[in-house]
Amino acid sequence: MQEILVPRNKPAVASVCLRMPPADEPSNVPGDPLLRAAARPSMETPRAPRQQQPRTTAPRQQKVKTPRGGARVLVSPEGRLAFSVIAVLAATVVLGQRGSDADIATVETPTSASVASTGDTTAPVVSSRRVLVSDPANTAIVREISGNVITVESIIPPGGNGHTYEPVPSDAVKAATADLYIENGLELNPSVTEFVLTNAKAGIARVTLADAIPASEVISTDSAAEIAAHGHAHAFNAHLWTDPVYVIAYAERIVAALSTLDPTNAAAYRDRADKFIGRLQKLDAAFRAAIASIPESNRKLVVYHDSWSYFGRRYGIPIVGAIQPVTFAEPSAEEIRRMIDQIERENVPAFFGSEVFPSDVLETVASETGATYHADLSDEELPGEPGTPEHSYEGMMIANVRLITSALGGDVSFLDGVAPGVNS
Repeated sequence: MQEILVPRNKPAVASVCLRMPPADEPSNVPGDPLLRAAARPSMETPRAPRQQQPRTTAPRQQKVKTPRGGARVLVSPEGRLAFSVIAVLAATVVLGQRGSDADIATVETPTSASVASTGDTTAPVVSSRRVLVSDPANTAIVREISGNVITVESIIPPGGNGHTYEPVPSDAVKAATADLYIENGLELNPSVTEFVLTNAKAGIARVTLADAIPASEVISTDSAAEIAAHGHAHAFNAHLWTDPVYVIAYAERIVAALSTLDPTNAAAYRDRADKFIGRLQKLDAAFRAAIASIPESNRKLVVYHDSWSYFGRRYGIPIVGAIQPVTFAEPSAEEIRRMIDQIERENVPAFFGSEVFPSDVLETVASETGATYHADLSDEELPGEPGTPEHSYEGMMIANVRLITSALGGDVSFLDGVAPGVNS
């Protein structure tokens, strides 16, 4: 069984940080901005003062409705402060949800009904533990194993990415209430992890998925000259999950972490992990056949961002070109010219963009080179609607391989036997 790495005890964090802490600034910010109600402008319409009558008895208690809207209860003046604090916190969480139904729908709080199995006395028991994950892609992988018996959330919302992520108050609440933090590692979005650990409770368990992959198999992003100058690499490609075989190693690490956090449901996690691994093995075989069917002269990738090197190495389709603006801004003139030259030199029939890098410039590259531009290769955003089988890691990877195979002249029928599965 894999160990969960737990950081040394630190003082409880009394602050809630609502921004990314710069590298040169202490991570703990004094005060709690969520509780500074007095500094917030009032949202209520001012009312004319009411004439107060002299009283000789105790002050009249205020009547308020309960959230269920039925009976009325009495709240004493002494209880109003606590009530107000709770209301401010609740409002902050609601405002932090960005008003998106899709975002809310992807966060499922486990219920007894959602995990019950008819006639099965060994059904999983709902856990009150909460798991926070560093990014949407790995969140999808964790949910394949967790099911609905434990709450799993991504700190980055659906449709977002770590390069442009900006935290909101509800993200600080997620971090503060999590019992386990699962991150990819290899310096993928380090500012996101810094934000989580700044706001997390003392002693939170932490698991790094990339540690499951042998160091000798991790691809460096340093140039050969940089490696020669230092004798070793300093920067590495973190997108290990685009290789389904590596996701099998991720799955083993996840099931160990969840079982340690929630031993009552260890058997359920193991069962779901075994089924997921079985489906990944089928995907691996189908992907090999589909990519091998692409004519050899076309079997190469020009992509928006070099997140596909592990996929390319696994299936024999090398990455021969990539635009990599640091902040996902519009590429420079030099980057555009380099990509055009690469596409023309390699004579590839298609190149691939992504949902995190929409750019009219790539349409211009397509018109100048004659290559077809496909804008929906995804290493992070899940296809389909939340709650459907397609809205999963498997659904994302099947859609990607179908797109690559079709665009480069291969036979997509090799994928007919695979579909995203749902653990029962």
